[in-house]
Amino acid sequence: MNFYLDLFLSYLKIGLFSIGGGRAAIPVVQSIVVDEKSWLTMREFTDVITISEMTPGPFGLNSATFIGVKLGGIWGGVLSTFACMVAPLVIVVLISFLYMRFRKLTVAQGVLTGVRPAVVGLLASAALAIILLSLFDAAKPDAQSAFNLTAFTIAVFATFILRKFKLNSVLVIFFAGISGVIMYGLQAL
Repeated sequence: MNFYLDLFLSYLKIGLFSIGGGRAAIPVVQSIVVDEKSWLTMREFTDVITISEMTPGPFGLNSATFIGVKLGGIWGGVLSTFACMVAPLVIVVLISFLYMRFRKLTVAQGVLTGVRPAVVGLLASAALAIILLSLFDAAKPDAQSAFNLTAFTIAVFATFILRKFKLNSVLVIFFAGISGVIMYGLQAL
């Protein structure tokens, strides 16, 4: 199959099944881009997550653009971004119409209530994969995986600052990056 068609269909599927959008798209993108297609390693994928979270816009679109450009140049980025947007656009327009028409039905309320736990599960799955990769340098740690105390320290400190002082998350990411440069730089000496 043509690479661009494969890229388009993959991101069409990502856009179609990224229920909840945003961070809920992470495990869907991971399963296709890393596990199924092997376009990226898990390490490269966590870099995409980091870059996507630091740039404006939802994760799915940011990753589509970044991965599309990496794999297929400018046209790959345009194609994968468009493919990621088209299905949710059609679905949102259709659901908006249906919701406005049937919002008082208990079935509609039941569907919305039932989808929420699935979104939480998707988020938890993505968070666990990132935690394991950050703390053990492996997506599935085993006896050979060393615990990364530096990453754990930065994560605990960043979480504490976010929860205790309600500092802007962009500042916390910035200071965590500086802390990483300093701490990992000292280890390299």
